[in-house]
Amino acid sequence: MENRSTQHFSIINLLTGTGALIGLILALIGALVVIHAVYMVWQLYNDPDAINAFAQSLKLAASTSVEIDLNGLDPLRLIAWPLVILVLLLQGKIGMWAIEAGARLLGTVRNR
Repeated sequence: MENRSTQHFSIINLLTGTGALIGLILALIGALVVIHAVYMVWQLYNDPDAINAFAQSLKLAASTSVEIDLNGLDPLRLIAWPLVILVLLLQGKIGMWAIEAGARLLGTVRNR
């Protein structure tokens, strides 16, 4: 009887340790994703011409070549800015979800 409770206790400890490790990994990955999003925003703030690479990829995807005169402004760059901002916001939100899930898992393991 005592051997069975010892096995049960060791399995519970193993599952608790695994849950804590997964929670810590989730929180760490989420923090790295958020840091990367902030770094990319700062890089775009320092060098706004870095958006050209994304605008060129939009140009490759465009099938029509309609020329619009916008007083020297590139229409693809105007389209690229909101798309890049939305992608960076999505990246930050996914990172925050991962941090919250990891923290919730660590809290659950800690309360056990």
